[in-house]
Amino acid sequence: MMPRVETPPRHALRALVRRASGAWPYLGAGVATTLLLAWALPVLLALRGIGPAVDQRPLRFGAAGAGDARESADADDAPQLLVSRGIASDAIRATRGESGEWPAPPFERTTSTGDAADRRNFRGGSARLDTVPTGWTVAPTDADGPLRWHTISTTLAGLPFRAFRGESRASLPGGGGARIAIGAIEVATLAGEPVLLPLTPLPAGFLLDVAVWTAVAWAAVALPRSIRRRRRARLGLCGRCAHELDPHLPARPDTCPACGHALAPDRLGFARSPEMHFQNSYVWLVFVSSLDIMLTWRILDRGGTEVNPVAALVIDAWGMHGAVAFKFAVMTGVIVMCEALARMRMSAGRFLATAAVAISAAPVAWSLFLLALHRFAPSTLG
Repeated sequence: MMPRVETPPRHALRALVRRASGAWPYLGAGVATTLLLAWALPVLLALRGIGPAVDQRPLRFGAAGAGDARESADADDAPQLLVSRGIASDAIRATRGESGEWPAPPFERTTSTGDAADRRNFRGGSARLDTVPTGWTVAPTDADGPLRWHTISTTLAGLPFRAFRGESRASLPGGGGARIAIGAIEVATLAGEPVLLPLTPLPAGFLLDVAVWTAVAWAAVALPRSIRRRRRARLGLCGRCAHELDPHLPARPDTCPACGHALAPDRLGFARSPEMHFQNSYVWLVFVSSLDIMLTWRILDRGGTEVNPVAALVIDAWGMHGAVAFKFAVMTGVIVMCEALARMRMSAGRFLATAAVAISAAPVAWSLFLLALHRFAPSTLG
């Protein structure tokens, strides 16, 4: 016998699809922000003179263990690597030496003078000597051979992670002064360096950037909306349109009667009491019932008798304490009957609540009349 496979309820699948479809705008915002920060922002900063292509304080690296002749960053015969770090992009320029060698790790940081003190005080001294941004081109591997190209400029763009890369190769003027862009568009040239619009995606950085900016978009839009909906739900309002739900309903409906928005299920509905219908009438009922108890005690204290046979039996059996408990038990029963009747027919419940107040007020008025006669005309009472 094949085991029965239980499928989730249809409404649960619809809710899952609805939530997945609601995530597309945030994902689109994350992709758009990633492209904006990787393409538009670096180019605009570079054109305004603050991009890494015109950085005046780059990190310079020279070939490790090459001797004093190669410690100078200006040596023409040594392969050089110049790293410029910007806000939203990095520029790495690799220059081959006269022998045809290209920079390769490990690197040692050098200065224009080669002085040891300058090495210690050089800006960016906290960077590891053998660490440069990943994704840069070490040496050309094209069919024309590595000696054709003198300089390779690699641009990495993206924020907070580098998501795209582009490359520009240039030869010496003696070799024709050729320059080509690989996986990028050369927008302009500043300070002798090309300003590239990188087009080759770096998968890990691109996905991380999209994830970060998607989360930021959700936090900026969906999180305040979720907080607002929760606050409205606590106030008894619809989370979408702020429609005030009927507080007299014994259970919260599944959807908003105004906009049809699905409401969160009331998990404590079995323990939650709805708002009472006739609160003003109940206050008067408690007031007149309390007056009835106090006036009854006053009449009995002056030698009077209880004319209500049921109340007289309670007083004879349990005294005034029992009379108080009996009175408030009757009052509670009347309130419960009014609420139950109002859920079936509002006018009938309102009539019962008003009649209960009037009936309870009648003994109070009679007791006040008797006490007034006893005070001002005791002879009329015999």
